[in-house]
Amino acid sequence: ASPNRDAGILQLRYRLTGAEERPLALVGKGICFDTGGSNLKTGGSMLGMHGDMQGSAVALGTLLALTRLNFPAPVDCWLALAENHIGSRAVKCNDVVTALNGTTIELINTDAEGRMVLADTLALACRKPPRAILDYATLTGAVVSSLGNRMAGALTNRRHWVEPIIQAGEHCGERVWPFPYEDDYDDDLKSEVADTLQCRTAGAGDHIYAARFLGRFVDKDVGWLHVDMASTGTHKGGLAHIPSDIQGFGVRFGVEWFKRVIAE
Repeated sequence: ASPNRDAGILQLRYRLTGAEERPLALVGKGICFDTGGSNLKTGGSMLGMHGDMQGSAVALGTLLALTRLNFPAPVDCWLALAENHIGSRAVKCNDVVTALNGTTIELINTDAEGRMVLADTLALACRKPPRAILDYATLTGAVVSSLGNRMAGALTNRRHWVEPIIQAGEHCGERVWPFPYEDDYDDDLKSEVADTLQCRTAGAGDHIYAARFLGRFVDKDVGWLHVDMASTGTHKGGLAHIPSDIQGFGVRFGVEWFKRVIAE
């Protein structure tokens, strides 16, 4: 509902001369301020919502780190940048919107805007299918409830990546823990008026349902790792190698993960 045309999906490209293989893709959620939309946040919950762009910041930081390391593979970075405004043009609960790939979505909670911007961004990134996708997002409170504030959550469409994800996090010091990604969770996202619900109306496990929703916008032939970073932004004293509250958690993991992907 922004009165200004200030939202968009930004693509950045990194290529070493002669690198012609399919690129890897970084995707980041960049909600520069999140009011909650029509499901307006209360005062205490509104504080700090400028930090909902952490996913895009870490995606950009990962791309920068890869360029400084002269990473041998090409990388595309896609940043979904927007503000979640309220206003006369704001979406409402039960609205049906059509995503970039034609999927229709019934809105349940306008404060679940992150998965909406990521849906189009992932679909765009898959138009020319990349070698693999890594997305970062401060997406759900459910992952905080599950893990606390010492590591990030992860979900992937590649079962054989589960143990390597754990190992990559332990190796670089930014711990990431995988959750299940199973087809039967989709039963709870069925809509009577659209292809899918945006999220459930109530119930536990929203981080898993969010990933199942996002998976609809990723080609099945593309290996995809979704990192829900909501649990890493509020740990007093920092995390991993960085002792400050703002620690850029995810950059080291992303570099380590992409090294393992190209080695595989």
